[in-house]
Amino acid sequence: MNSTAKRCLQLVIGLAISAFFIWLTLREVDLGHVALALSAANLGYLVPYFAILTAIHFCRTLRWGILLEPIGKPTFSRLNLASAVGIMGLVVMPFRLGELARPLLIAEHGKIRPSAAMGSIVVERVVDGLCMALVLFIALFFSTPVDTAPEQLAWARRGGVLVFCAFLAILAFIVLAYAKRAFAVGLVRAIVGRLTTKLADRLAGMLDAFIGGLRLVPDRRKIALFFALTLTYWTINGLGMQLLARGFGLHLDVAAAFTVLGILVIGVMIPAGPGMLGTFQGAVILGMELFFPGEAFKNAVFAYAWLLWAAQFGQQVLFGMYYILLGKVSLSSLWKSEPNLQNQSPANPGLN
Repeated sequence: MNSTAKRCLQLVIGLAISAFFIWLTLREVDLGHVALALSAANLGYLVPYFAILTAIHFCRTLRWGILLEPIGKPTFSRLNLASAVGIMGLVVMPFRLGELARPLLIAEHGKIRPSAAMGSIVVERVVDGLCMALVLFIALFFSTPVDTAPEQLAWARRGGVLVFCAFLAILAFIVLAYAKRAFAVGLVRAIVGRLTTKLADRLAGMLDAFIGGLRLVPDRRKIALFFALTLTYWTINGLGMQLLARGFGLHLDVAAAFTVLGILVIGVMIPAGPGMLGTFQGAVILGMELFFPGEAFKNAVFAYAWLLWAAQFGQQVLFGMYYILLGKVSLSSLWKSEPNLQNQSPANPGLN
């Protein structure tokens, strides 16, 4: 099966998963009433929320740059281009396949290898996963969900623990790989090789390149800045969700807002169609119903979930489209490609 056929199959499966979650969340909802709740909302809160989303974008971009410094030190303009288009690719492609876009876009001949750049994405995801699982656990401890939603509360707590354990296991493996490089690479090759030799060689090569880049960690000041930006990134993310909810008359306290954010992060880990459609809304609704249960809040909660998704999706696509309209990037080459991050020449596929 060629790459185009694979992408089309992935798109169909992703859309099917999204359709299922959309049906699951909307099956008992009157869309007319949801539309009325949306029209009654104070959409003026979108203005500061878009400002917060912009700040989130630049925090994320600067944070990524810190991880890339040991392997290339790209300029901010190049970093911003790769971040904007890469994150757009992440949300418009199914199954989070756009995660590969940033390493390919930032790669520079003789400086940054795609495999090493992919290692920076892995570090980001592990740190973010651990942080948000911990935040969800703490937020659930300090928040006061209503007594009428014990099943949702139990799901959220189990989800937070499972995600934290999963990312902790990944972190432990990274530490092992850092200390025992040859052993870790051989372990991956042996385990995955039982299924497919080609994939085993690819993953082993990526891991080897990743460890090589990891050994060139920034200095302590840069590490401190990385975690400061991580804290800022997730703090304004949660406060932004809290702010937008006010436009619907849904007053979340800080702990409740971060509970909803944590559940959202877990929810969008489920592979789905473009834009994380369905899983995003379902996770937000599940989190909000812990604090706003019953018919009295249903329409406002559903309207909020969809507007929150539209705002985030729109901002991410808008930033990426800026560079596409300037002719800086060709997304078609990224969509059609099936990159081997171990061996691919860092000749910037997709950049014009």
